[in-house]
Amino acid sequence: MTWSAPDPTPGRPTPTEWQQGATTLFPPGKIADRITTILLLVFGALMTIVAAIVGLIVTISATAACDAAAGCSPGGYFGGAALAVGGAFVIGVATVVLAIGAWIRRRTSWWIAAVGFVLAVACITWGGVVFAGAADDTPSSTGPISSGV
Repeated sequence: MTWSAPDPTPGRPTPTEWQQGATTLFPPGKIADRITTILLLVFGALMTIVAAIVGLIVTISATAACDAAAGCSPGGYFGGAALAVGGAFVIGVATVVLAIGAWIRRRTSWWIAAVGFVLAVACITWGGVVFAGAADDTPSSTGPISSGV
């Protein structure tokens, strides 16, 4: 009598099927897809963090001299910064959820992260445009209107 492994029952996965990636989120054939997705998600997160820090600093400095007597309203500053940071954050969370969902379904996910990255860049740009528009509407101490020319 020998102590060999019994024959697998029909319908059960064999050890070789399990070793080929049947139960992992990182199957060998999709490593490049997963790495690309993770890198795009990390760059998007870093971009959002940098936008939050820059938005906070610029909003504080822009609203320091902004008051009703100067004819300035800080709403445009806050709105632009909130649009840039908040929009990029919401898109980032949705991108992570969709990418993990694609991983679970064994689909490619790099394109989800790429679209999320582009949309986050668009949100940050749009917020910057709103912020710049608010800064342009602020009366300046030097210029043709204030100098009486």
